[in-house]
Amino acid sequence: MKYVFGAAAVALALTATPIALANESYPSEPLNYVIAFGPGGGNDLMSRTLVGILNQYDLYDRDISVENRDGGSGAVGFSYVKRQKGSPYFATSTSGNFLATPLVSNTDWTYADFTPVALLASDAMFLVVSSDSGIETVDQFVSAAKDGRVIVGGTGTAGPERVVASLFANAAGISFDYVPIGSGGELVTSLTSGSVSAIVANPSEVSGQIAAGNFRALAFSDAERSTVYPEIPTFREQGYDFDFSLPRGMVLPGGVDAEIQAWWVKTLQEVVKTPEWQDYLKTNSMSGNPIWGAAFGAYLKETSAEFETVLREIGATQ
Repeated sequence: MKYVFGAAAVALALTATPIALANESYPSEPLNYVIAFGPGGGNDLMSRTLVGILNQYDLYDRDISVENRDGGSGAVGFSYVKRQKGSPYFATSTSGNFLATPLVSNTDWTYADFTPVALLASDAMFLVVSSDSGIETVDQFVSAAKDGRVIVGGTGTAGPERVVASLFANAAGISFDYVPIGSGGELVTSLTSGSVSAIVANPSEVSGQIAAGNFRALAFSDAERSTVYPEIPTFREQGYDFDFSLPRGMVLPGGVDAEIQAWWVKTLQEVVKTPEWQDYLKTNSMSGNPIWGAAFGAYLKETSAEFETVLREIGATQ
């Protein structure tokens, strides 16, 4: 379950905090925006889009320095920001590895070592079948799985696709073979060729095939429908009690004052209203159902627990 504040509640929370009085001088220094992955990837793109909007609309009236500190599936960059505890002049963007890397590696940080600001985009998954499969609903897929062997493909052995597939199987009371496939392109080929019955895929990987009428998306794994594909129902609304998405958001180091956290919440609420941010969501097939402040922290805690449970079930972690 996601924790989403209504507009009135957010406004009340913000006005109840004396941001202007407590932080009249903020910001008074440049911001160090650390990207925990290399140039050109999804985390890098989101981070630079966010910083570009902050600059374009003068939402942060000091310089912003952007630095890639990649390595260790995000471990290097996130560790660096974690060590800036208490400083309101460092920030970073979250992703699936923000939760997964501490679960499978020996890091000196977890999500709990950071100050949550906002979930800005949800990177969730579709359950997809071929349009000529004869399956038009999740219930029909479940019936097929109960009647015989079905094979579900996804990229990677322990990534979000595997997590969604496992959570779905548990919620539906079914079993199927999960086949890890190397890349998004290979995933599409596996379904086109009929070597798998269905795939769990990022919307960006299958949007072209869906638009062409070759694939059919049966369900979306987020708690709410995608803002880009509102016609695709969620698993939960179809009676399968789970949701899972990767958190593309922003965090500060731990120990930052609540007034600073609230300042950033208010600032990022302006970011998500811009046409540039809406274009980013649409172009990258991401859902824009933001979650703010402490509610984002609760979401990170819940999603990390779900991730850990599935990784233990499949033997990817102890």
